[in-house]
Order: sequence, then structure tokens, then C-alpha cells
Amino acid sequence: MQTLFTVAFGVGLGYTVISLVLGNLLDMGDFDNSAFSPLRPAPISAFLVVFGGVGMLFYESLGFTMVLIISAFLGVVISYLVIRFVLMPLHRAQNTSTVDRQSLVGHHAVVQVKIPQNGFGKISLNVNGSNVSSPAKSEDSNEISTGTTVEIVSIERNIYFVKTAQ
Repeated sequence: MQTLFTVAFGVGLGYTVISLVLGNLLDMGDFDNSAFSPLRPAPISAFLVVFGGVGMLFYESLGFTMVLIISAFLGVVISYLVIRFVLMPLHRAQNTSTVDRQSLVGHHAVVQVKIPQNGFGKISLNVNGSNVSSPAKSEDSNEISTGTTVEIVSIERNIYFVKTAQ
């Protein structure tokens, strides 16, 4: 039965390496923050490595049945902890840090570098707690002074077209 634990450990370790190399290709389905998701590579490999490792370490001293129960229990616990304290925070951080630029149309920003007539300047605004700076141009080609509050009218090729806020 030592072979069972050795194979589980080897498969778990191999699966970890393969999932690291292939990245999100093996990442199945949408991630639901409230559900235990056993189909994701990280919890599967964590379970297999813990199950196999604990089994190999304690098989001789505790016997097959006891080691099987302890290994399975610890594998499930570690898999849950990987989901709860690694995958879920990473998923939340990824979702809050990305901004759909088109959703910024209509938001106010402040001119950081003067926008000259028919030229480019720089604006900054706060999005989801992060400061975003970007090149900007006046929509009507007028000069806009530093410190002026502007409204984003459109975004084309990463250039924010703005007008003086009313």
C-alpha cells in the first residue's frame, strides 16, 4: 500500500509542475468565491501531495487504515486552506485592480501637465483606490491649465479626450 501513497505524491507533484507550465489552460470554470472548487489545479495538487506525503511518512508506524484517514483528512484541509487563503484573495485582487477604460468616460480627472492648444498633456484620476495617469487631449483643441478639473469625454488609442468640467 506504500505504492498508493508514493503514486499519489508523484502525481500531485507532477500535476503541480504541469499546471505551472500550462498556466490557466487547466483552470476549469468560473471561480465562485463561496464554493469549494475541487476542479482547480492548485487544490487537486495540494490534496495529492499532502495525501501521498503523509501516507509515505506514517504508513509504517500507524498502519494503512489510520494513515488513509489522516492523509485524506489533511489533504482536504490543506486543499481548503489553499482555496481560502491563496486563491480567493488572489482572485479578488485581480478583479478589483483591472479597470475597463470605457467605464471611465464621464468621470472627472485633474490636469497634471498643461494641455496646450492642439497638443497633449497629462491627467490623473483615482480609480478603485489607485491613481491612474494618462496622456490627455482637449476635445475642442483648447488649452487647459494645470490643476483644472476635467471630464473624460472619450478614450481612443489610450488617449483621454477631455473637456473642462462644469
